[in-house]
Amino acid sequence: MDKERKKALRRRAGWYAIKIFTDLSGKLPLSTVYIIGKLLGRLTYFLVLPQRRIALQGLAIAFPQKTPMERKVIARDFFIFMAQSSLELLHILKNEDELQRVRIRGEEYLKDALSKKKGVVIFTAHFGNFPLMSLKLAKKGYKANIVARPMRDKKAGDHFHELREKAGVKTIFSYPRKECVNGIIKALRNNEIVIIQMDQNFGTGGVWIKFFNKLAATPVGPIIFALRTGASTVPAYIYRTGEGRHSLEIMPGRELT
Repeated sequence: MDKERKKALRRRAGWYAIKIFTDLSGKLPLSTVYIIGKLLGRLTYFLVLPQRRIALQGLAIAFPQKTPMERKVIARDFFIFMAQSSLELLHILKNEDELQRVRIRGEEYLKDALSKKKGVVIFTAHFGNFPLMSLKLAKKGYKANIVARPMRDKKAGDHFHELREKAGVKTIFSYPRKECVNGIIKALRNNEIVIIQMDQNFGTGGVWIKFFNKLAATPVGPIIFALRTGASTVPAYIYRTGEGRHSLEIMPGRELT
């Protein structure tokens, strides 16, 4: 079987899995969703070798002082966390009342930034169950936009896009570039929130900065958008505090000049 056919079969299987888990997670209690997520995370850790290898390589850079076994435990727990977070997200998308268990701290900083009527760029990262940030803000009545890469599987991408739209979250796709730039500027000029994850390698389009003593291309686009529109920049992150409970931490914003 050639590579392209294998990829097509994997994507089709992935699509059916997404559909099943979307329906299943929405109907089951959250406690059961966590149990399934734990089992799925363990299974993924042992079966998906390329991603496990990448995780262990990253942990070796971040924690050189830890033993290989300690890093394996961290990697396994990360796979479990990601599986639980993914199923939890699907559950909440079908049960939006669960968002009341997401607490916001520092909301006054966001309100103050929006009061300037020039939009807000939220700087965040792949930390905690990060998609819940946009869902919570939309549930509170804020006009929230996320910048996301288009998924390789169009069916899966359209599925998640539709779920986000139903939850009140607008998506600005990072490609094509021109449409992305126009979408971000338009949202900011409408005094909306644009959420951008900064911890991604942006290749030749970024500024090279050392992270863990390794060069990584850090995006400068969000800074340029803020300068061009006068939007405030607000750092924020979200983390889990217990089963089904999260804390969204918003920090003081600043205007760039």
